[in-house]
Amino acid sequence: MYVNQGIFGKLVPALSGAVAPAVLTSTGVKSEYACIGERVAVQRVAIAISTAVVSSGAVVIAVKNRPTIASATGEATITTLTVPAGTAAGKVVYKDINEALIAPGGSLVFEVTTAAAGGGAAGGGIYGFVASEDPEYKVNESSMIASA
Repeated sequence: MYVNQGIFGKLVPALSGAVAPAVLTSTGVKSEYACIGERVAVQRVAIAISTAVVSSGAVVIAVKNRPTIASATGEATITTLTVPAGTAAGKVVYKDINEALIAPGGSLVFEVTTAAAGGGAAGGGIYGFVASEDPEYKVNESSMIASA
């Protein structure tokens, strides 16, 4: 681990089931991690496969930056993860990206846009990421309010 790479308490699950294996057989948002405390820079996104991907095609997952937790308004796609058909349980599919800054009050979202398809389709996994602190003075963060 590199200096300042710990992200504990910075990005936390925002949706129920965000840390449980998510199915890859249907489209939609599967996990969301809310930014808490200070801005972070995400450098890698990944999915650890928990249920083998039995499909006639690849699964595509859009990784998005939402400026407001649980709201698709203004969200932007950072990158996509492509999970090949036939990926076995225990494998990790990852992608290194140019740093994506997630600000307090925003979130990192994993959304399946192309689900596992075909007869007997299956697949599931747990999403993850590598991020480092991107410190900024809290007074410069428009979504941070100091408590009395």
